[in-house]
Amino acid sequence: METLNNHGRLAAIDVLRGFDMFFLVGAGDVLRNFFSAMGADSQSGILYQLNHTDWIGFTAWDIIMPLFLFTSGLSMPFSFGKFLQGKHSKRQLYVKVLKRFALLFLLGWIAQGNLLDLTIDHFHIYCNTLHAIAFGYLITAFLVLNISNIRWLIVASASLLIVYWLCMTFIPVSGFGSGVFTPEGNLAIHIDHAVFRALDDGTQYTWMLTSLSFAATVISGYFAGYVLKRSDRTEAKLKMLAIIGVALIAGGLLWSLQMPVIKKIWSCSMVLFSSGVCYLLLALSLLLTDKMKLNGWWITGLRVFGLNSITAYMLYEAFGLRNISKALLHGFEQYTGDFYPAIIALGEFSIIWLILYHMYRYKIFLKV
Repeated sequence: METLNNHGRLAAIDVLRGFDMFFLVGAGDVLRNFFSAMGADSQSGILYQLNHTDWIGFTAWDIIMPLFLFTSGLSMPFSFGKFLQGKHSKRQLYVKVLKRFALLFLLGWIAQGNLLDLTIDHFHIYCNTLHAIAFGYLITAFLVLNISNIRWLIVASASLLIVYWLCMTFIPVSGFGSGVFTPEGNLAIHIDHAVFRALDDGTQYTWMLTSLSFAATVISGYFAGYVLKRSDRTEAKLKMLAIIGVALIAGGLLWSLQMPVIKKIWSCSMVLFSSGVCYLLLALSLLLTDKMKLNGWWITGLRVFGLNSITAYMLYEAFGLRNISKALLHGFEQYTGDFYPAIIALGEFSIIWLILYHMYRYKIFLKV
């Protein structure tokens, strides 16, 4: 039997989401600053894996955003369960989906879109991980609510990637031609510049057309949740997740021969490769929580982050807790030298942890 939390979901989901947030809001910054102080080479080894790839390629740090999107789809078979069982109407669920979409967009603007600056000069329409989740969730929900046959749902999700690939490969860009995957020459960045104009975020990341790829990542998570919800034995689920994970990684590497693995444009090969990694991480989480029945302090610690993942993300992105850490720990700068940034990052992480643990202890779970 699966190990369920108080909300009826598999504990493996919360552990996996907690693993993602654990590294995003604290452990990554602490390790990055620590190894920098140790003089690690930024272009190789551990420090390289703790930073995003400039363009082509994929590091351990690059999995954070895909895993965030993946886990948003992972919980959908459980949260949509009542509708799928006929207990809620489609209209009720559409209202729920649209409310979540709007709230995610608002939180995305607050976190990274400079909404609270109250000036149009600093405002960006579509620029944040939460915005990617919002569109991925919206498209996935629309497909799930209108396609009941799992095989046709797979066809529909594959079509999203194919359409994105066709557009990126065959539609020419003025001055560059077609099938160009450089930062300046790809179709997706030109669409963003044309649509957003002065409200574009000015980065190499792409958003509008790339929403098709975002949705493909969310849907890959939905299919993983579908596997988890089946009545099969845990061993069968682990085997299926592992096989799918390896197949997706292989497919991504094969596709990369034509369309490279590029996270900033959410290339088709990146979707398959990162989703495969997510499937293997989910298999590991299921193995630890359900098969091995581990329930130690570190499992609880990951669930603290996983059960309030959006809260953890907003605390990290929008509340300036690093300034509080500096105010409390500035006296250590004279003694710690190059390790001072790691101390500050650890302080920020500790503040976030204390807030989330308090919420966990008193069963306060803020869901979007």
